[in-house]
Amino acid sequence: MAPNRLVRRLAALAAAVGLVILVPATAQGDPTATARTTRTAQAAQGTQSDPGAPGTASERQGAAVERTTTVRYGAYTIPASAGEEHGEISNRIALNVEKPCTNCFITSVKPNLVYEDGSNANVNTGPMLHHMVLFKGSATDVTCSRPGQRIFASGNERVESVFPDGYGIKVGSGERWTMLYDLMNHADTEKTVHIELTFTHESALFSGRKALTPLWMDAGGCRGSEFEAPEGVSEKSWTWTSTVSGELIHMRGHLHHGGTAVKTENLTTGRLLCESVAEEGGTPEFIDLHGRTEISDMSSCTGTPLGAISRGDELRITSRYELTGHSHHGVMGIMVGWIARS
Repeated sequence: MAPNRLVRRLAALAAAVGLVILVPATAQGDPTATARTTRTAQAAQGTQSDPGAPGTASERQGAAVERTTTVRYGAYTIPASAGEEHGEISNRIALNVEKPCTNCFITSVKPNLVYEDGSNANVNTGPMLHHMVLFKGSATDVTCSRPGQRIFASGNERVESVFPDGYGIKVGSGERWTMLYDLMNHADTEKTVHIELTFTHESALFSGRKALTPLWMDAGGCRGSEFEAPEGVSEKSWTWTSTVSGELIHMRGHLHHGGTAVKTENLTTGRLLCESVAEEGGTPEFIDLHGRTEISDMSSCTGTPLGAISRGDELRITSRYELTGHSHHGVMGIMVGWIARS
């Protein structure tokens, strides 16, 4: 999810109609990259014919309308693997990438990795979404107090985040997004893929939703996300003193192969805020061409709230790995939460 050296460098930078928009997404080392956005819009009553219009009848009457937008980034061609060495596009940065909407609330995000024809690209055919992270450059990251707020991320588990009624991620009219991405390939031929994010969202104009602030808990701390997991059972923890107050609404985790669970606790109140349990190789597409399994799902937690957090509270994240016959270098233990600040 959030690799070490590049994240520090990035932080310093401070029922429906479809239409396709091509937007340049200047990627470090890949200046020809583009983001292709497929927009669909559907009102609660009937179908909107023009998602770019000033508003539906419902919106003009003061009711928020939820829309669905699928944003496709790339294409990215991942080199072929060589023996046991996978091919990789390693930690590239794309600046000013396409957003699904402006002056709006995002109500859910579903990540994926796809081929040009839209079919799923996963380790059973070679490609792996090792990690991608979206940053809002105009905001400060809450846990690490530096420019570049991490607003959404995914690994190859591709878990959808759905926020409960009354909450959402606010996207301002002038904000810019940056994307950090790392893609791998287990096949012996190169693969061309797109990162695809499907958002549901509604205009902020008539929305009564509360804005959510992302809370990034990382077992590696603020110096870097990667660490070594030894053979056998091991745990790694990191504790953060909260600088904000609010209610935790949604949270989920990210682990690598061999990870079994990751949890965040409020040590001050004694409350377990969320435990995210891993599933590995749950479906055939998460078993690679060599028969190795990858994380296929991470459970999430949603509540209104999951728990209260006050300024000064001690929050601790703990990741757990269980490895047989080998250690694992460069693993991660991350939980991304969203809080309604008070």
